[in-house]
Amino acid sequence: MPPFKSLKKPPLSKEVEEQLRKSINAGIYKPDDKLPSERELVDQFQVSRVTVRDALKNLQVLGLISVKRGVHAGAYVSEPNPQPITQSIDNLVQMGKLNFAHLIEIRLYIEPEVARSVALHCTSEDVDKLKELLDRAESYLETSRKKARLTNVRFHSEVAKIAHNALIVFLSESITQVYSAMLIEMTYTKLDKKGIAKLIAEHRTILDAIADHDPGSAFERTKRHLIKTYRMYSRIIPDSYDRDVHRRIKYFAEL
Repeated sequence: MPPFKSLKKPPLSKEVEEQLRKSINAGIYKPDDKLPSERELVDQFQVSRVTVRDALKNLQVLGLISVKRGVHAGAYVSEPNPQPITQSIDNLVQMGKLNFAHLIEIRLYIEPEVARSVALHCTSEDVDKLKELLDRAESYLETSRKKARLTNVRFHSEVAKIAHNALIVFLSESITQVYSAMLIEMTYTKLDKKGIAKLIAEHRTILDAIADHDPGSAFERTKRHLIKTYRMYSRIIPDSYDRDVHRRIKYFAEL
C-alpha cells in the first residue's frame, strides 16, 4: 500500500475568515454594518485574539471590511470595491511585469467595445455626467495640470459605469487608477497644458459619438484615441518600449 501524507487542518484564522466571509456574502452582515467586536468573536469562535485579528486582517486585504479607530472603532463591512484588483495590478507594475504599454493594450481590448455598447443604451443623464466631468477637467487647466489629468483620465471608467456591469467597472477603475498614477508621475513635467487640452478634446469627440447614439463612431474614436495616447507616451517615455506589445498594438491599429 502506498504511504499517505497526513492531513493538516488549515490555520484557525482561515476558518474564522471563511465563516465571516460567508456571513458577509449571505447578507447577514451588509455594507456599513459593524461586525462583532474582537472580544465577542474570540468568545464565539473560542479562539485567541491573535487568530481573530489575522482573520480580520485578511478580510481587510480582500476589501470586504474596513477597520476604524477612535470613537466608532471596529470592523465594518465595505461596499464591494476594486481595490484588491488595483493592488494586484500595481504589484505587477512595481515588479516590472507591466508598463504603460501593457495597460494601453488591455484598454484597447475593453474600452472601444464598452463605448460601442454605451452609445446604444446611454441616457441623456449619462451624457450630462460625462460632459460635466470633461468641463471640470478643462476648468482645472488654469490652476492644476495634475487635477486636470486625474479628472480627465476618469472619463473611460465613468463610461464603463454606464454599462452596468460590475466586472467591467472594477477592471476599468483598477486599470485607470494604476495607469494614471504611473503616467502622471513619469510625465509630470513633460506634458504641458496644450497636450492635456488635446486629450480632453479627444474625449469630447468620443462623447459626441455616444451622445449621438452612434456605436460605430464611439468604437473607432475610442480606439484611435488610445492608439494616439500610446504613440504620444511612447515618445515621452521610450524606456517603456516593449517590442511584442508594440507589434500587437500596431496590428490592432491596422484593423
